[in-house]
Amino acid sequence: MKCPKCHSENFVKDGIVKCKQRFLCKDCQYRYTVAFRGKPLEMKRKALHLYLEGLGFRSIARIIKVSNVTVLYWIKSFGREIEELQKKEEQVDIIELDELHTYIGTKKYCWVWIAVDRFGKRYFDFALGSRGSETGRKLWETIKVSCDNTIIYTDYWKAYSEFLPERQHFKTKAETYTVEGYNSRLRHFIARLRRKTKCYSKSVEMLRYTLILAMWFLNNGKSILC
Repeated sequence: MKCPKCHSENFVKDGIVKCKQRFLCKDCQYRYTVAFRGKPLEMKRKALHLYLEGLGFRSIARIIKVSNVTVLYWIKSFGREIEELQKKEEQVDIIELDELHTYIGTKKYCWVWIAVDRFGKRYFDFALGSRGSETGRKLWETIKVSCDNTIIYTDYWKAYSEFLPERQHFKTKAETYTVEGYNSRLRHFIARLRRKTKCYSKSVEMLRYTLILAMWFLNNGKSILC
């Protein structure tokens, strides 16, 4: 970087102006700011693609030569953008519900409650929390607008009966094959969900964005990367 007036490279930092770093040229005493140039979008998409293929932040950072904190910021930004696009208003014929577990930190259990649209062949929504009915109820509150006359299949976990409408709820392991298959897909794509792994999420927020991105990717193919 050079002074825009005398082209000297002899400068020092001189405070912050309008959230931008200001510099002072030690040769001509000219003060100036430099516009931040972000990384190209293609690099960010590559980072996202590698993340969705199961690589961790540090591995991605080494490959594309940026800091792991930068990769984390990009992934969160993509997650926020996708979260804003998700709307669930259309009616669904059959919903299957199931739960899978992972960890926050190295020891704290976190359960992922998942709803899958059987005929739409897509992840419909999810909720994070305990395995108790309060987390399942949180998921139900977000999807019930699309489930006026929906048939809802679950396994025999007792918590489901505490919040699902009795007339719509059917308990049977024989009819949860779609959601169980989709759970396997998530475990394949997200390292931190695999049963035998050293990977884990450090925060619920990061786990949520990871699931949003993975589900969007699996529902829509590679459109998220285009």
